[in-house]
Amino acid sequence: MKYLAFDIEAANGYKLYSICSIGVVVADENFNVLHSTNIWINPKCKYNLNGTRQNVGIDLKLDKQLLDSSPDFPLVYQKIKDMLEDDSVVVLGHAVDADVRMLNAACNHYRLPPINFKFICSQLLYKMYKGEKEVKALNKIANELNLEFSQHNSESDAWMSLQTLKYLVQTTNLSLNQLLEKYQIRIGENNDFDLTRSVSLLENVSKKHVTQKALQKLKETYYQTEQKTNLLNNAVFGIARSYELTQKGVELVEKIAQNGGRYSTYLKKCNFYVMAEPSTQQDALREKRVEELQNEKLITILTQKEFDKMVKGE
Repeated sequence: MKYLAFDIEAANGYKLYSICSIGVVVADENFNVLHSTNIWINPKCKYNLNGTRQNVGIDLKLDKQLLDSSPDFPLVYQKIKDMLEDDSVVVLGHAVDADVRMLNAACNHYRLPPINFKFICSQLLYKMYKGEKEVKALNKIANELNLEFSQHNSESDAWMSLQTLKYLVQTTNLSLNQLLEKYQIRIGENNDFDLTRSVSLLENVSKKHVTQKALQKLKETYYQTEQKTNLLNNAVFGIARSYELTQKGVELVEKIAQNGGRYSTYLKKCNFYVMAEPSTQQDALREKRVEELQNEKLITILTQKEFDKMVKGE
């Protein structure tokens, strides 16, 4: 058995397909690195590293001249596909769902077949090991493990993901399979562009109950609130998950109902999405989906201030 850790960076936060680098680190079953590489790719688009919200961007320290002379994604597609679909490796990444979504976006953009593979998430495993509510970014884990790496360099991020798993295996004296069993981890899978996230079934039981109660409360709030204006003109609104789980969500749904709007948890039905400020880890996955819909011109992202202006008729 071998491990294959990978990480992907995109040159434009608004375009998931704009992959500019894929870092890959392959190690043996004892975590000895056998091969490490950074595959540079021409993103074929205008760079935008400021993210989709102000001041949340990251500096990838990209060499534009290097990327302009690098191959387009279709030219490295088969190489990437062969590596990730190799049955002899265990594929892992950190917050790996985002990387898989970028791969799917690139394959769709260039009209290429999907890359079908299974994967585990080092971020999820580390969270379960620590018994914490929030997940940790690689730089915070590196600080806790006294390791140095170059954050947001794909190859270095992939290496740090591998080191995270190595630490968990060695510290617990459990094999990977035993770790997965202990924390009841469902392995993630990408199958014909259908992404199944890697999750802990232990965690999901309690989270699901809390979420269902919160959403039921929002539903009751919506139907019990009297409409006073038609400012929102029957538009459908979705809101950040972290808002849905707090009193903030109740207040938002009340304003939506009072002003002639509709509330839905199904993002594809929504015309607008009210994002959390600040955004939390609870919101991350939903925001990725919202960004995809925004790129397809199917949804508009609103800040809290912008929503408040709408319900004031400004």
